[in-house]
Amino acid sequence: MMNTSKNQFAAPVIVLSCICLVVSFALAFTYKIANPIILENQNKVAVAARKEVLPEADDFTQDETVTAETGARSSDGKAVVQEVFAATNGTGYVMTVETTSFGGALTMMVGINADGSVSGVKVTVHADTPGVGTKNFEPDYLAQYSGIASLTSAADVKKESAELSSGGTFACISGASVTGQAVHAGVDAALSQFAAMGGAQ
Repeated sequence: MMNTSKNQFAAPVIVLSCICLVVSFALAFTYKIANPIILENQNKVAVAARKEVLPEADDFTQDETVTAETGARSSDGKAVVQEVFAATNGTGYVMTVETTSFGGALTMMVGINADGSVSGVKVTVHADTPGVGTKNFEPDYLAQYSGIASLTSAADVKKESAELSSGGTFACISGASVTGQAVHAGVDAALSQFAAMGGAQ
């Protein structure tokens, strides 16, 4: 009687263990097959975004010396350069910057021409709720940065029409100063990184 009870208890345990092993092997196999494809697709999206903010580039090479620990920060300390990719044809750089927006962490790419002027800006990841704040991510708004080689400070966008050291006037979006500040700080960090790398040659 005792042996029968043990067998009745052991059988389901053995079956469940076998099922767990089979599922684990299946997941591992699927991951091994799918992960390289996922990484390749992520890389293609990233390269396309880099070419969007630096259209003159042909391809990119990562500067391995720049990391989240070594990257330049904005003058207000809220944004930091995570990585730098140099255009292989020498037309400039693309900086990936992480900053803090209204909804939390925000990642953006900033293209810098070889002469030190901004060639383009693109927000790639954010957690902001769609609405007034996300207007700061639209191409028409971000196009204001094109051609700018320096900012008076990372905080200037808080003003309704911030004077830029380039002589232009920046039109911020009313009621979205936190998000606008985040983007502004990101551009400021990218320009600081360019200067730290030696600036225009």
